[in-house]
Parts: sequence; C-alpha cells; structure tokens
Amino acid sequence: MTTTGQETAEQAMARMVAADPDRQLCVRFMPASVQPQAYALLALRHELLRAIAPGRSGAVAGPMAAYVRLQWWREVLEGTRRPEHAIAPLLLNAVAHGGLARGTVLRLVTSAEAEVEGGADVLAWQAMLRDGAGALQRGMGELLGLDSQQPAQAAVLDQLEAVGMAYGAGSMLRHLPVLAGQGRYLYPGMEAELRQAGLAWLETARATPLPPRWRVAALPAVLARRDLARGVAQAGRARGLGDRLAVMLAGLRCARQAARPA
Repeated sequence: MTTTGQETAEQAMARMVAADPDRQLCVRFMPASVQPQAYALLALRHELLRAIAPGRSGAVAGPMAAYVRLQWWREVLEGTRRPEHAIAPLLLNAVAHGGLARGTVLRLVTSAEAEVEGGADVLAWQAMLRDGAGALQRGMGELLGLDSQQPAQAAVLDQLEAVGMAYGAGSMLRHLPVLAGQGRYLYPGMEAELRQAGLAWLETARATPLPPRWRVAALPAVLARRDLARGVAQAGRARGLGDRLAVMLAGLRCARQAARPA
C-alpha cells in the first residue's frame, strides 16, 4: 500500500473507516479473515463521498471536479490506472481473490455520480441508494463467500442489498436536517414517504430468515429499524449507548449461531 505524507497505510485506513462508525461496529463481528477487506470497502465509500463534496457547491467547477475524481476511482477499480491510493491494492486483491465482485464495487462509484447529479425523481433516488448503501452491504455478503451465480445465495445477496437500502433510508431520515444543510441528495418527497420506503426495504430484508453463517452481514438492519422508528429526533447527534448495545448483542448472537454445527 502507498502512504500519504507521513501517514501509514494502516493509519489512513483507520481514519477513513472511523468516518462510518455504524458500519465499522457491524464489521467488527465479521470473521477476522475478511475484516481488512470489509474495512477497505467502508473506506472506499468514505473516499467517494469526499470526492463528490465539491459537486454540492452548485458551481460549474464543483460537479466537474467531482466527476474527475470519480473517474479516477473508476479507472483504478477497473484496473486501467495504477492503484496509487492506500486502500486500492486491498480492494483490488479482494476483487481478484476475495470473492468481491468488481461490478459491486463499481456500483459505489455509480451511486456517487448519481448523487452529484441529484434530481427530483424518486426512481433515480432509489437507484442511487441501491448502488450505494445497497451495493455496500451486498459487498459484505460477497466477502463472506456468497456467490451470485448460485440462485439461493443470490437471493441472500438481494436481501442484504435491501438491508443496506433500509439502513441508508433510516440514516437519511435520522439526519435529514443536517444533510439538507450539507447539500446532500435527499429523498425527493415527504418525510413520511422516506420512512415508508425504508420500512418496505426492511420488510424485504426480513421476509426470509437468513442462513446463520451470513446473518452478520445484515447487522445494519438493527440500526435501520431503530432509526426508522425515531425519525429526525437525533439529527446531528452521535449514537446512544442503546443503539450500540443493540448491535453488539445482535452481533454476538450471529457469532454464536454461525459457530453451531450445521
């Protein structure tokens, strides 16, 4: 891995992952063998969000600068540009040897591009969330060994994608006033409709019990359920102890269930 200035690759990874404390906590319950790749995926999401920050300025140069940064990442992930970023080699190794689909990772770039474009189309917003939070959670399942070429496992990946979307909708609902002030691409409708969309995805995610070995990839559903119930009451505030304990207890249950003989 490359370094930036005096910052080591490990320090860079820790800094980027710390920007997503919710999913960082969830990843801690995944098998140790896949945690580095999972953290790299979280770090990529953070870097893409940083890349599009200028695109929210509304100035012509803002979106253009964001698109240039996103194109750089697209080329790195496609393997047509040298991976001169601390997390890039680990991501590319996960694609080559860890089961992470290149298409899943590239969808994160597509989602970031869609956020720069914005718009008032609900379907476009849903596609943005599906390629962002949804694809991120699908990637977690792929790192655990889920194979989209096997129908039963492909169905589990679809459920995990719904988990990611439910979490994304819940997180957006929770921080709606703050995100609006940052110029983020928000749900183009009423607050109640955003909640209903999140609840629908949560129901899809829970329609069929997940096999024990893959339940750990669905931990963000714990936070999605709590966020969708609360709404904007905690906008801009850090997670409370209750939220963290709920994830930890669910994570420990997942670990025990996965350890039981089949």
